[in-house]
Amino acid sequence: MIIGLAGKSCSGKNYVGEILRSMGLEVWDTDVMCHNGLSENIQAIVSEFGEGVVIRRNGHLEASRPAIGKIVFSNPQKLRALEGILYPWLRKLVLEWKASNPDGILVLNGALLYRAGFCDLCDCMIYVDASYDVRLSRAMLRDGIDEKTFLLREKSQGDVDFRDVDYGIPLYIVTNNDSNLEEVNRQVIDICDTLGIV
Repeated sequence: MIIGLAGKSCSGKNYVGEILRSMGLEVWDTDVMCHNGLSENIQAIVSEFGEGVVIRRNGHLEASRPAIGKIVFSNPQKLRALEGILYPWLRKLVLEWKASNPDGILVLNGALLYRAGFCDLCDCMIYVDASYDVRLSRAMLRDGIDEKTFLLREKSQGDVDFRDVDYGIPLYIVTNNDSNLEEVNRQVIDICDTLGIV
């Protein structure tokens, strides 16, 4: 079984991922994996973005995330090109995992699962929901950003919220508006019980 785990920035998605991990489930953070995938796909990255986005370390070429980020966050076409490199690579890893773990359970933690086209790989989606004000407060505290910057982040996640897109698979919602961690834990356990994985 593959479970998608989605939610907007600072919704508490990673916290829910840690609950699932503590229950013995394998959890892949797709953001971290895509960061690692930059250097795993170094030749394709160089072909698309040029030599200026790589650094040489210990005789090996590595992708410079800041250099790539500077390009893709100001150029939607380049962002799509980057996604066109990383998403198929990650999809291949998921399919390989599924083939070698037919009875296993994998949680794919990523805000952009819908955009990446991964919903067809998932059997269901757990969506972590929190109010705008709560998420803004967390972002300001965690990332040291102002509301203007947070709004730009919000705009880039227009295809994340279950109210705006149809994930096309069974959807379970964890409400995480008041930082009541005991309640969040209860909801996650209830969902796992419903799915028969407790």
